[in-house]
Amino acid sequence: MKDLPTSRPAFPRDRRRLISWLNDAAEKVRTAAVPFRIGDVVLGDDPFNGRRLGVVTVIRGTSLGLRTAADAHPDLEPAVVYYDYRQVRTPD
Repeated sequence: MKDLPTSRPAFPRDRRRLISWLNDAAEKVRTAAVPFRIGDVVLGDDPFNGRRLGVVTVIRGTSLGLRTAADAHPDLEPAVVYYDYRQVRTPD
């Protein structure tokens, strides 16, 4: 009878580093198109989400997560609203 291993053999160290490097490079390529950085104050304008002023808190691919300025009103809770980076501009 053939003896089957119970687990897959571990990747060699060089292969793990190569995979990690490729994953990091792919993430940089996906986010390289976004001209904004985390912490920038921007104005998002979208027919579905409306126009909101906020601070960039999340960048995922071509989407930006804006933390809105809801802290100014006590009844509103701060929220993260996602926009495509093409619908976001710096305030005038």
